[in-house]
Amino acid sequence: MRQRPWPVLLAVIVCAVGSAVAQTNVVTWHNDNARDGLNSSETILNQSNVNATHFGKICSVTVNGQIYAQPLVMSQAGKNTVYVGTMNDWVYSINGSTCQIKNQLSLIPSGEEPAECIDIGGGQCHSINPHMGILGTAVIDPSTNTIYVVAESESTVGTCGTAKKKAASCFIHRVHALDLGTLAEKFGGPVQLAGGYRGITYDSKSHIQRPGLLLLPGAMPNGDSAVYVALSSMDGSGEPGVSVPHGWIFAYDAKNLTASPEVWSSTPDGEGGGIWLSGAGLAAGVDTPGGATYIYVATGDGDFTANTGGSDYGDSFIKMTTDLVPADYFTPFSQACLNPSDLDFGSGGVMLLPNTGNAYYAVSAGKDGYIYVMNRAEPGGYSAPKNSSCPATGSNGNKEYFLGSGHKFYTTPALWNSQIYYAPMYSAITKYHLSQSSPPGCTPSPVCTISTSTTSVSLHYGTNVSISSSGNTSGTAILWAIDMNGWPAGGSPGTATLYAFDAQHSNSGVIPELWDSGKCPKRDKAGDGLKFTTPTIANGMVYVGDMDPSDPTFNHGQLDVYGLTSAECD
Repeated sequence: MRQRPWPVLLAVIVCAVGSAVAQTNVVTWHNDNARDGLNSSETILNQSNVNATHFGKICSVTVNGQIYAQPLVMSQAGKNTVYVGTMNDWVYSINGSTCQIKNQLSLIPSGEEPAECIDIGGGQCHSINPHMGILGTAVIDPSTNTIYVVAESESTVGTCGTAKKKAASCFIHRVHALDLGTLAEKFGGPVQLAGGYRGITYDSKSHIQRPGLLLLPGAMPNGDSAVYVALSSMDGSGEPGVSVPHGWIFAYDAKNLTASPEVWSSTPDGEGGGIWLSGAGLAAGVDTPGGATYIYVATGDGDFTANTGGSDYGDSFIKMTTDLVPADYFTPFSQACLNPSDLDFGSGGVMLLPNTGNAYYAVSAGKDGYIYVMNRAEPGGYSAPKNSSCPATGSNGNKEYFLGSGHKFYTTPALWNSQIYYAPMYSAITKYHLSQSSPPGCTPSPVCTISTSTTSVSLHYGTNVSISSSGNTSGTAILWAIDMNGWPAGGSPGTATLYAFDAQHSNSGVIPELWDSGKCPKRDKAGDGLKFTTPTIANGMVYVGDMDPSDPTFNHGQLDVYGLTSAECD
C-alpha cells in the first residue's frame, strides 16, 4: 500500500432529503476515524425534550448472542436501519423505530460453532462468557453498500470435537463483506484470517478481535479502500506456561478479500503488546496540515525494544503508515514498570484532536491513570527513567501527560466544542478544555490538565461516552453514557443504565444530568450491561446493545431503542 494524503473518512454522513430532512449514518466505531464520538448533526434530540416526560424506551428486540459491538446505522428517507453483530456470530439488520428484524444471517459454517471462551487462550472468561464470536465493531462502506465484520468460530469436527484441549487449528477468525440489503457475501468473502510477520505466525486460538474495524478509502496500491483488523490476546495472557500472544494488524483490500493482506505484529521478537483498546477502533488521520494519512494505535503490556533498534512495541503509541510500517512512536519512561504490573498503556483507545495552532494531536489514557497527549507529527519517542527500580521517575518526550482522576482508564473520550469528556473506571465523567477555549489561568496546550467539571454519578467499569448536538447550537449538546452497573464484578451482570447529561453546562463544577433509564424503570429499563458498550445516536434515536436479562445462560442479546415518546412514565 502507498501513502496518500487522504482525509479522515467521515463516518457520520449527512445528506439532504427533499429540502428539510437530514439523514445521519453511523458507519464506524465512535462515529468517525478520529474516534471522537460526536454526532454533530442531531436535530431532533435536545436538552429540552430528553427528559422523563418526553423521552424513553421505544422498543427492544432479542437477538441470538450478546451485543458487545457498537450498533451501526444507515438511514434512508428518514428511516433508520440498525446493524448489529453478536457473540454467537449472527448479523442482523433491524428497523430502528419498530425493532422489527429485517434480515438476519448466521456466519457459522457447517461443522463449527461460536468460539467458546473457555477454550481460548488460558480460558480466562472473567467477563466475556460463554461465546467469543463477533466482538469488534463492524465498519460500513456506504459507497459500495457493504458492511465488513470479523467472526470467530471453532470446529466441532474430528479431534476438534473430541479433544479435551483443542489445537490452535480448530479456531478460525473470518473476515466477511456483506451486502447491506441482503447480507449476502461479496468481494470474495469470507476469508480466514491468516499470515505472519518476521518469522512468527498468527493463530486464532490465542487471540480475540476486540478493536473496531477501520476503513480507509484509497489506501491500497490499486486505489481500492483498505479494511484494517486488529487483535490482542484474551484477558492479557495466553495459556499457562506459554508466552503471551502478540498484537496484530491485518490490512485487506476491501474489494478483493482474497488478495494477500498486509500484516504487522507489535512484538515479533518478544511477547505481548496486544491491541484491544477496550473496543475502540484504530484511529486514522493526517499528521500535519496537508500531510499524509497515518494509523494511530496504542498497545498493551509487552516487550519493548524499539528504542534500541528492535521491533517490539509493548505499552506504546505507534504512528503507522497505511501499509503497516511504523513511522514513529511514543513510549512512557515507566514502560518497564507498567509491563509486569499489568498497567497497560493501551487499555483505552486513541482519539485524534482537531487542528490546534497548526499542529495535530492525539490523546490516550491507560491503566496507570495518566492522560497522554502526543503530537502526531513527532509523538515523542522514549526517554529512559532516572532510576532502575519501580516506581520509575523521569520525564517523557510527548506533548503532555498528567494524572487524571487517579483511576484506571478503559475508555476513549468524546469531543464537543473544544472540550473532551473522559470516563475513568469507577469514577465520574470528567470534562477537560482544549487550550483555545481554556478558562483564565489554564496555560497547558493543547489540553488543560485541570478538569473543569464532573458528573454527579460515578460509572462502574468505565464507559465510552458519545455526544450528540446540532453543531454548536445552544441547548442541543447531550453527553450519553452506558453504565454497566457492576458487570463483571462477582460474575453476575446487572441492569445497564443509559444516561444523558448536559454537555453544554456552565463551568459550575457539576455536569447536570438530564435523564437516565432508571427514572421510569418499567418503561425504560435496559437489558443487562456488558463491558465497554457504546451508545449510538442517530436521527432522534439512541441505540444500546446489551444482554437479554431473561436468559440465565447468557446466550441472547438485546437491542434497546430509545427516542421521543408519549408513553407515560411509571
